[in-house]
Amino acid sequence: MGFYSANTPEQKRVKQLTGDININEMFKNECNTRGIPIYNAYNIQKRLIHEVEQEQLVGVKQVDDRLMELLDERGKNKVTHRYVDFVAKEDSASRGTIPPRGDEKSSLPPKDQIKIPPRARDGQTFPTDDELPERELLKKIMLQNKKIINQNKVIIDLLKKQGEKDD
Repeated sequence: MGFYSANTPEQKRVKQLTGDININEMFKNECNTRGIPIYNAYNIQKRLIHEVEQEQLVGVKQVDDRLMELLDERGKNKVTHRYVDFVAKEDSASRGTIPPRGDEKSSLPPKDQIKIPPRARDGQTFPTDDELPERELLKKIMLQNKKIINQNKVIIDLLKKQGEKDD
């Protein structure tokens, strides 16, 4: 059996860029280069996670852009490169998601043209009492009478037991 992760691509991207519970080394080094203290790095990570959970950031690109904004706001030193370009996007966006279906032609007709036949017993019709031959009709009546007789025997036995208790 497989394991299905409920994380969205945005959540995966935040974890990939900043780390999970502990901040990863690349993000720590980037924050040190920009002159951002470690507690602010944790604050940036929490801010990104919060905005993704509140669905303010939709898409991996928005997560990248927001991280760069936060790094630029908090950073004391100017840096010429973009941190998010060092981390591969393909891994975070594609893992755990079902790839889109190709446009290949299948040999099956469209769903609206497929007719499912009824089950065998749904297709049969049962004759009514008027259409039954006389012998079948007598068998049916005898079976009903047997059922009634058996029910009456059970009732008589229960009444006998009640009568014995009253004596």
